[in-house]
Amino acid sequence: MDLNLVRTFLSVYRHQSYTLAANELNLTQPATSAAIKRLENEINKQLFIKKGRGIEPTSQAHYLANHFQIAVDTIELALESKHDFAVYCTESALYEITNIPNIQVLNQPHEQSLLFEHLKTRQVDLIIDTVTTKDTSLIIEELYCEPAVVICAKDHKTIQGTITKEMFYNARHIIYSARWNGLSGFEQMAKEPISQRDVALNTSSISSLAMLVSQTNHIGLISVSFAKKWSEQLNLQILPSPIELQEIPYHLIYHRRYLNDPKHKKLRQQIHQCFKKSMT
Repeated sequence: MDLNLVRTFLSVYRHQSYTLAANELNLTQPATSAAIKRLENEINKQLFIKKGRGIEPTSQAHYLANHFQIAVDTIELALESKHDFAVYCTESALYEITNIPNIQVLNQPHEQSLLFEHLKTRQVDLIIDTVTTKDTSLIIEELYCEPAVVICAKDHKTIQGTITKEMFYNARHIIYSARWNGLSGFEQMAKEPISQRDVALNTSSISSLAMLVSQTNHIGLISVSFAKKWSEQLNLQILPSPIELQEIPYHLIYHRRYLNDPKHKKLRQQIHQCFKKSMT
């Protein structure tokens, strides 16, 4: 059986769309549809039926998808000869993995859905981030949790050594612009009712946030490990948050196909060891 037909089938099955599968495979929609027809002729089974404007898998398609995916994963893992693993890593944890060999850290997209899609399509091998998902094809391992803290310049005009809720909300904020399920990190972590903050600036970089805070009379909210890493160089105060917040959870996320892959397993162990060492 042509492996390309199987790959095409799995893409159509995953998206339940000839058009989306064609885009993923860099094929035309007619070529994708024709490939499915060829596979149906080979096995003498119907794989998809029309439903409204779209398609849905038949029971035979569900059965084959499970078996084909295992076979394709086995073949592709056996053929892989690369030594570098492509990794997405949240900026606040990036310095923890810089000494691990054979990894290439890529610039990750801001859209949460793309992170998981890139794992499925093999554009990246592993993710270290605070995001999570209920997708059963992905495995999530907890790395560690840490508190968020308030940072401000050491020569801040009104905040010196302590910060109250009133001071927190009266201050102007520089905030991290990433959002998860439509919520900011502050909104997600809050364990108590919160008020609107006076936002001076949004930034997509935690490093930029820390540097801007150090040069202004504004405050920011970041992870304690990142704050400690740069507090001396940037002359920052690190203060406990006056707002009750959940700790920031960091996860290691990867596709189930790599669960028993020896090289990937070794990499995961190295990452766990790095974070365990840094937290002790």
